[in-house]
Amino acid sequence: MAVLAAPAAAQTMRDQMWGGYDPAELRGGARGGRQLPTVVTGNPFAIPDGEFVRIVTEAMSDTAAAASRDQGAAARAPMRVLMLFNAATYTGDRLCDRSKPLAVAPPTPAAARTSGGGRLDLVATYCRGDRPMTQVIASLTVSDPNDPRLKQAIRQVTANLFPPVNPDNYGPEFPD
Repeated sequence: MAVLAAPAAAQTMRDQMWGGYDPAELRGGARGGRQLPTVVTGNPFAIPDGEFVRIVTEAMSDTAAAASRDQGAAARAPMRVLMLFNAATYTGDRLCDRSKPLAVAPPTPAAARTSGGGRLDLVATYCRGDRPMTQVIASLTVSDPNDPRLKQAIRQVTANLFPPVNPDNYGPEFPD
């Protein structure tokens, strides 16, 4: 997957695409208007969790359609996006298992939140069923939840999460 060449709000540390990823299923979808349920966890700021979910999903909307803010439904949806801030795990297989869905954004202890910013890690995963299709792991530095770099970084990560081509699945459109 390509990483933007211009100075970026998010530094991609790793991105991965699994063989089952089919960008055709998203035509008219995430890149063209489908609302993919999105689970957002790890609110690092001293704002309510619902407000952080709104900020993240609205930032995604410019590249992937407005995502559902119903976190419980999103965790069980057959196609969904996981946006995990400062996550403890980076394994896509475990993240996408709906039989053991992620805890729905438990409140971050107030002492762990900050009104100021700093470096945040983000693991974004697109899941179909119980399997990861794509994943982007990035690091970003923001001053607060209203920092334009946060929105820019989320847009960048979301765009990288949905590449237009899977090189493992070339069909007749892409002869060898």
